[in-house]
Amino acid sequence: MTAVDLVAWILLALGVAVTLLSCLGVLVMRNVFDALHYTAPASTIGALAIALSIVVEEGWAAASVKALIVFVLLVTTNPVLTHATARAARIRQFGHWVALRAERVGEDEAAP
Repeated sequence: MTAVDLVAWILLALGVAVTLLSCLGVLVMRNVFDALHYTAPASTIGALAIALSIVVEEGWAAASVKALIVFVLLVTTNPVLTHATARAARIRQFGHWVALRAERVGEDEAAP
């Protein structure tokens, strides 16, 4: 086993570990809003480590480019998906998206 192979395996193990811990965090959280926070490490740190593992192992081949494209797609779409999921969960919980009176920030106390 060469040093390049060792680095690739370490990056792969890191990516898989982060993803598994993120999945565990999603499982143990009590509500959807808390669970959504645990999707970010898997789509950023985990995906980057796995993509870099492929780059280290394969060099700049087609597989490496595809892995980096998948990483960029995950990083750019995860915030949108997280926001859409949180919005849908809030609508399901309260029946609407409008902020409740107690949640409004910066409004005058006397305003209706």
